[in-house]
Amino acid sequence: MGNAKTTFIFVISFFVMIGLYAGFSPAYGQEGEEINPKKLFEYHCATCHGDDGKGTKRGHELKAPNFADANWQASKKDADILNSITNGKNKMPRWSEKLKPEEMQALAKYVRKLAPKKRA
Repeated sequence: MGNAKTTFIFVISFFVMIGLYAGFSPAYGQEGEEINPKKLFEYHCATCHGDDGKGTKRGHELKAPNFADANWQASKKDADILNSITNGKNKMPRWSEKLKPEEMQALAKYVRKLAPKKRA
């Protein structure tokens, strides 16, 4: 009887912790809210790519691309960017095991927003 009670408490605690993690994760909004790709990028990508996409010292050492470079942007298809996020590339980890498909798609679109603005 005591073993069943311990198992029950463990299972309940596990689901409470999962719920708290999902609630505090920057990748997820509250119920019904959209994904915030900027926060997702800052949380998962900015360590190497920088908040502005130009790269950090660590990112430069790992040869992370400069997302704010017009030539880099022009040389990549949307599918290439999504593939790199999903499957990883060189030293970049694959995010398919940690992010939902819609989060990876939001990140790929956000990378395009880091392109330099065209002058009118």
